[in-house]
Amino acid sequence: MGQNKTVKGLVQRNGIWHIEKQISGQRIRKSTGTADKREAEKFLVFLLEQHRKTMIYGERLQYTFEQAATRYIKEETKKSLPRDIQDLRQVMPCIGGLMLEQVHDGTLQGFVDQRREDGVKSGTVNRALSVVGIVLKRANKRYRDVNGRPWLAHVPEITKQNWGDKRKAHILTDLEEYYLMAALSDDFRRIVGFLLNTGLRAGELCALRWDWLEPREHLSCFVFAGEKTKNQLDRLIALNSNALQILSQQRGLHEYYVFPGRSGQRKELKSTGWRRGRERAADAFERGEGKPASDSFRNLRLHDLRHTFATRLRRLGVSHETRKDLMDHAQGDVTTLYSQVEVFELWRSVELLCSRDLGADILQFPAKSPHGHHLKQGGLG
Repeated sequence: MGQNKTVKGLVQRNGIWHIEKQISGQRIRKSTGTADKREAEKFLVFLLEQHRKTMIYGERLQYTFEQAATRYIKEETKKSLPRDIQDLRQVMPCIGGLMLEQVHDGTLQGFVDQRREDGVKSGTVNRALSVVGIVLKRANKRYRDVNGRPWLAHVPEITKQNWGDKRKAHILTDLEEYYLMAALSDDFRRIVGFLLNTGLRAGELCALRWDWLEPREHLSCFVFAGEKTKNQLDRLIALNSNALQILSQQRGLHEYYVFPGRSGQRKELKSTGWRRGRERAADAFERGEGKPASDSFRNLRLHDLRHTFATRLRRLGVSHETRKDLMDHAQGDVTTLYSQVEVFELWRSVELLCSRDLGADILQFPAKSPHGHHLKQGGLG
């Protein structure tokens, strides 16, 4: 690391000039983005002039997107913050050093083009762009300089990308479910079975605790407090016979968590075991059925199980309103929201899933496929 001794406030790191200066008690640390000393000096002079105008005329201080993003990360507490940080790291090389006023569709186009070239889905890119938008809104609505002025005067509209590449949900067929269950480990077979019979999100299943299990007359339900769900709404999970059977197999594995990992609560379910299991299932399907497995089955997502749960309820004639409740679109305090009659209706609806021939058999191996093949853990036998 070489340090410039003639121009105060500039430091060279890895060939790039950085500003390290304190002005009126405010510490400025940022990259000039250039290896050219004269360009770096011009940038520093620009910042000094901005500060002078602010002190004399009360003009708004200029902040970079990186400064706004850093403050956002420090102050936000939402559950999805780790994913937001991941998205911000991806956009930072493109816009991190820009002033907030310079962040718009045009300056973000390089990021968008690169991600598309890398084969990233437009939905994934849109998530990153939405985080950029949130940071800009915070800079406009919440963040204030020493004169009480917003960091950003106006928030630009950031265009969503649509490349026609959105992956449709894969609704699991009975036959695919046979092959999937046969290919999974005992642990993941119970997880998948529980997701298919409750409609839980994967993250909710990871957090599921035994002390959330409540008796309701002759029924059993899990009650999620709003802070534990994705949309911050309280949720009641009605348990059908299949779900209760799986719970009986989970008893004693952990004091608190229903589906524990090796050291307590699971962080996520997207593990090697899941990826290898669905690959084995697709391979076994192709061997047993003599035709290719669909790409969406071979790359089955855990969230597809939630879509499968909802679709099966619809096909069984469950009403739209009841499906909304079961999918966690109901609001209010679930300890008082539902009457016993309504809880029974939720249970009756999910119990219909157990009437399917597949449901009861697949939880107890060995089982038979519709073709009469015997299934066992790891594939066809």
